[in-house]
Amino acid sequence: MSDPTASPRTVHHLFSYGTLQQPEVQLSRFGRLLDGRPDALPGHRMTTIRITDPAVIQASGTDRHPLVVPSSDPEDAVEGQVFAISDAELAAADAYEVDDYARVEVTLRSGTRAWVYLDRAVNGTGAPTSVREWLRGLEVFAGPLADFDLTSAPAEPVDLFLGWLREAVAAGVPDAHAMTLSTIGEDGGPDARVLILKNVDGDGWQFAAHAGSPKGRQLTARPRAALTFYWPFVGRQVRVRGIVEPASPEQSAADLLARAPSARAEVLLGRQSEHLESTEEREGAFRAALARIEAEPGLVSPEWTLCTLVPVQIEFWQADKGRLHNRLRYERPDRHSMWERHMLWP
Repeated sequence: MSDPTASPRTVHHLFSYGTLQQPEVQLSRFGRLLDGRPDALPGHRMTTIRITDPAVIQASGTDRHPLVVPSSDPEDAVEGQVFAISDAELAAADAYEVDDYARVEVTLRSGTRAWVYLDRAVNGTGAPTSVREWLRGLEVFAGPLADFDLTSAPAEPVDLFLGWLREAVAAGVPDAHAMTLSTIGEDGGPDARVLILKNVDGDGWQFAAHAGSPKGRQLTARPRAALTFYWPFVGRQVRVRGIVEPASPEQSAADLLARAPSARAEVLLGRQSEHLESTEEREGAFRAALARIEAEPGLVSPEWTLCTLVPVQIEFWQADKGRLHNRLRYERPDRHSMWERHMLWP
């Protein structure tokens, strides 16, 4: 018969999205298997952190542990399990987690209030206590970095670039052919945006632009630009600088006709980056442009321009976890000269 004067046993809810869900970790920390049920933490996303505590690594079998941080996308949620545990088991969980984590109380998707271990730079409201501290805590160069033998680089930079691009695709880098195009604005200041690479060959790197867009006007006034590729999974970056030359109207038209009807309709709008009064106005104009494309399959905008950046400088950058990054720059004064190769200090 139970003692009616005894204090009721405190029950805590603990949400785990990581190694505390593993049976071997539960047995080693709590001496039993926990009863859990699926749940999720809304408004957050998953990243990883490297653990150096030998005891934690031995218990979990890995030095890479998941870490949850707030997300700006309200649709994001982190899946996991919620467990009912005692005071002593909560203390054991606290002892298991390393200093990079802080225990805070949250509301799960089910409405359950539960403890969860989050980035220590985040308080219970999900707001960074210090942006500087939070940024410094984010891991960089997390993956297995690629190798780069500077002495064996080919004479032609295009060959090296295409080799790196193929390796980035093979490593699973998303949108590996995306690049940042940097131009000189009308006010003399820098401007940048992300585009997709169309082609690369001995002449240079190709991309497309509407002549009436900000980048189109900027390139007409000052036909110099820079391209930047970054592939974080392998720790590589490529920077390309040079003169931008427009292709012939026939080549530009062929590039546009190879695009999907919806993309061609967007080009026909010809109002890129202008102020928009309402989404209804945009949708109506787009439907009208798409109807024109369907009625005239060969219709192209004469302002669509295929561009080639003819490089005079190309730098290949390979990250190193010890920060002794390997850098190799190809240089030439103009397109008719031979490339020179120079290693650079980190």
